[in-house]
Amino acid sequence: MRESTREEVRRIARETAKEVVWLASSRTAISRAAQRTVAAVARETVEERLANHRVDGERVRAIAEACASEVAAVSARKTLEDVKPSFLESVRDEVEKVFADLVPPVVQVNVSDAEPIRVEGHTHRVLPDVLTVLKARCHVLLVGPAGTGKSMLAKQAAEALGLEFQALSLGPTTPMSKIFGYYDAHGHYHDTPFRRAFEHGGLMLLDELDSGHPGLLAELNQALAIRVCAFADGMVTAHPDFRLVATANTYGTGGDRQYVGRQALDAATLDRFVVVDVPVDERLEERLVLAHAPSRREEARRVLDEVRRLRAAAAEKRLPVMFSPRAGIDAARLLEAGATVEQAIRWRLVRGMSEAHRSALGIDA
Repeated sequence: MRESTREEVRRIARETAKEVVWLASSRTAISRAAQRTVAAVARETVEERLANHRVDGERVRAIAEACASEVAAVSARKTLEDVKPSFLESVRDEVEKVFADLVPPVVQVNVSDAEPIRVEGHTHRVLPDVLTVLKARCHVLLVGPAGTGKSMLAKQAAEALGLEFQALSLGPTTPMSKIFGYYDAHGHYHDTPFRRAFEHGGLMLLDELDSGHPGLLAELNQALAIRVCAFADGMVTAHPDFRLVATANTYGTGGDRQYVGRQALDAATLDRFVVVDVPVDERLEERLVLAHAPSRREEARRVLDEVRRLRAAAAEKRLPVMFSPRAGIDAARLLEAGATVEQAIRWRLVRGMSEAHRSALGIDA
């Protein structure tokens, strides 16, 4: 969060807290009417204050509603005896917490003598590491469970470095032509996202590297090692601004109980990359879940708690089931669309699960 925005958050929190205390000062308990007024004050104040902070209209309304809800909930639990400086602090803390959840922070990365890189938005905690590797002109392999934001990390890195973003997803049957281009029956050469990034500069994302055919990956070794590549129409030297980011769910050792279709990666291919681990970032996960259910935050937290409980239980018992951050985000979207907590959990978390796995995870039938 920008420092100016952070100061604005504190000012909003202080003013909202003062309004709550003023409304409560002549009552032994805060009435429902007063609670509604408090909520309105919070909503209007937040919308007014955020107008000049580059936050889009929908996000402003979401933050305002969330602040109003939180402040009303706090005021409902207080009586006149609680209306003291400590109560002011509690209301201020509630408002600040809402902003921390919903206003994306700003990440600043300093690399050697270069200009600092600033990235706004919800970002994984390893983004600074990824940017450091790319600024060093090394290729990076992001390894982590499904749904941890590896592909988004690559896209955000491209934006931060001012590079055009190109992307391809690999599989066992991905043909050479998808990487190196081809001539059609009329003699016209067709280029590829990889060719454009390689020749003209840009960040190339190769998604699911450990799902790609070993023969195809071996063809890339020369391009990654000496920055010269044989395309269908001839040899091309890499642009100085060519960067490559690959993602994988394994370290190239082949399939396991969760990622059964993964290929073993050749040591020569792996040697071309700097590896950055991308674990589940629970802070990012919480931000995204709450951001996708702004009007149903408490229910979203319940779903998030269940995702994390199931994830921990599955890991402890080594079950071949997955509860990624993506599951919580999708469940939050369902909540915002009108689903109940039970529906969101059933449709997104435990769909198709065997009775044995349900029992092992403590899920009611």
